[in-house]
Amino acid sequence: MSGVVTLTPAPVLDRTYLVASMAPGKVNRAVEVHEYMSGKGLNVSRTLHVARRPTAAVMPIGRDDEHLLFRTPFPHILRIMPIQGRIRVNTAIVEDGGRTTNVNQSAIPMSTTDWERVVDLTVEQIQEMDADWLCASGTHPFNSDTGDYVDMTRLFERAREAGARVALDTSGVPLDRLVTSGLVNLIKPNADELANLVGRNLTTIGEALEAGRELNRGGVEVALVSLGADGALAITADSAVWGAAVAPQLVNTTGAGDATLAGFLGDSVDDDGGLALERALATAVSWGALAVSLPTTLITGLEDAPEPTVSTPDPERVLLEATHLTKK
Repeated sequence: MSGVVTLTPAPVLDRTYLVASMAPGKVNRAVEVHEYMSGKGLNVSRTLHVARRPTAAVMPIGRDDEHLLFRTPFPHILRIMPIQGRIRVNTAIVEDGGRTTNVNQSAIPMSTTDWERVVDLTVEQIQEMDADWLCASGTHPFNSDTGDYVDMTRLFERAREAGARVALDTSGVPLDRLVTSGLVNLIKPNADELANLVGRNLTTIGEALEAGRELNRGGVEVALVSLGADGALAITADSAVWGAAVAPQLVNTTGAGDATLAGFLGDSVDDDGGLALERALATAVSWGALAVSLPTTLITGLEDAPEPTVSTPDPERVLLEATHLTKK
């Protein structure tokens, strides 16, 4: 059982509309509407809390929106740092059959002073919990003083000094910069993100394995790769495991990656401090499959999580979903 402190650098108010079908450019009627505080790190912590794993969720929240926390499930796991500004809003439209359309607002910039306070609070939580992991998840905001992304370097250095491994789940420029920093123990790319990190398309499990090993050689201890319909891989320098689980139904894919990451982190550390790769991946794919069967990113129970299958990867297996490079 691993203790996990999560940081959501750019939390969000999630609005999810459930519709029978959506006609672009037309008036669409929602069958249900859900609204709650969210963000990738918070999703990870909430799932871990439901599973009775020790966790704390650090979130910078705009002072004008602190009232929104009263509508948040499990508010006692939150560790809030008030900052200037308002919270962003993300909208998901989920159709019968699971097709999801997302409209996500950009992260709200924060000052150097506010960011340093967020870093201090996060490190305090790691030390207080003696956490096994710091999980930094989601969009990275810009620093309003520098015009660049907030700098995670000192946070990750201090987390590792406190004895925690660092998991990073983000994309774009922040991922490109940090993946070779030597400060990140685990990243969780999907197939397209993995392909872009190594600069080539991937067509087989074997090619995905080699791409993950390339990240291992660059300093990443674990590449936890989500392959959609092709399952998932957990790859280290000297070991690799493939896993999958069949979802009870496909309702909403948003948040499945967060549930997968929560499952892995929560079951990842052995009593001697080593990584329990097979056990962690089994939990990860089971929770991820449960997540896609739910209408929102909020998991309230894990009793119906499907049974996972975990095995040695088949390098010859062709990926069902082709990867797409977005970088030249």
